Amino acid sequence: MQLQFYTKPDCPLCDDAKRVLQRIRAKTSFIAIEEIDITKDLGLFTKYKHLIPVLELDGHRLFEHHINRRKLIWQLRWHWVWKYLAKFTN
Repeated sequence: MQLQFYTKPDCPLCDDAKRVLQRIRAKTSFIAIEEIDITKDLGLFTKYKHLIPVLELDGHRLFEHHINRRKLIWQLRWHWVWKYLAKFTN
């Protein structure tokens, strides 16, 4: 499962979100986190500058500004279940 984490340097909210993601990542083996610095791309900076940190999964925005650890774990579990069940319906 690949998460996209939009962030920028010197962002206290981003630092808090990183700590939450690190704790979750340490307890799971199926999550990869792609950290994307929005200051390196003008398009991304324009899109996310007032929203960061932003966490997305498969193009769907999960969180802006703050990441709720319990809600994220719940969302990741349901995403995994739906992906698993989709194998049987195709």
